[in-house]
Amino acid sequence: MKTMLRQIAGIPVGFVFLLAMIPTVVTHHILVVAKCPRSVDKLITQVYATLEAMTDNAWFPSPSPDLASVKSKNDDLRDAQNHARTRAAGAVTARNAKKVITVNAYYALRDYVQSVCDANPADSEAICLSALFHVKKVGGRARKGFSVQYLVSGTVELSSSVNGRYRFHEWGMSLTPNDPSSWYTTPLAPTIKGKTVISNLKRGTEVFFRHRIITKDGPLDWDTVISVFVN
Repeated sequence: MKTMLRQIAGIPVGFVFLLAMIPTVVTHHILVVAKCPRSVDKLITQVYATLEAMTDNAWFPSPSPDLASVKSKNDDLRDAQNHARTRAAGAVTARNAKKVITVNAYYALRDYVQSVCDANPADSEAICLSALFHVKKVGGRARKGFSVQYLVSGTVELSSSVNGRYRFHEWGMSLTPNDPSSWYTTPLAPTIKGKTVISNLKRGTEVFFRHRIITKDGPLDWDTVISVFVN
């Protein structure tokens, strides 16, 4: 992360020009969607099926998180679900906590599959389906709910028009968006309001931004990635 910060952050120089003056550059053709069932039993079955589909799948040589760790979390949820059926005191609360952990791990796998799809756009739909995730096709522009606006030299404002019942907005920044480990959120911490300002962008770089909503049930899918050039 420190290396990334050194690459992106620096003395504000030049101006940030949005690509074609429109802050809507799409870096993928499809969105990988993880539909988590409300039923705990169905969720457990679905996660196991995805893990089996991704095991020894040539498209996923180095899953992140690794499949064994996700399986371990799903095993814990399965055991907690069985214990919850005994109606022992606190068993349901413990089961629900394990469910959150499994759902977050499942979303992390979805993000990894998305990165593989982004790196292989011609095969992205087949890649997504091979991991048993759902496909959502997108058009040529980013969602209207997420935008990047130039403010002053070296500074942009990320904004989302989605408010109301949603809880938090999560922002990400990267120089190499096809590498899932390159995305980081610090210092782009989640915000209650749908706006955040990024300053000190370094000259000569193309910086990629992304955004998603976090609800009480967990994070939603990432919006379409937007890039800016710093000159």
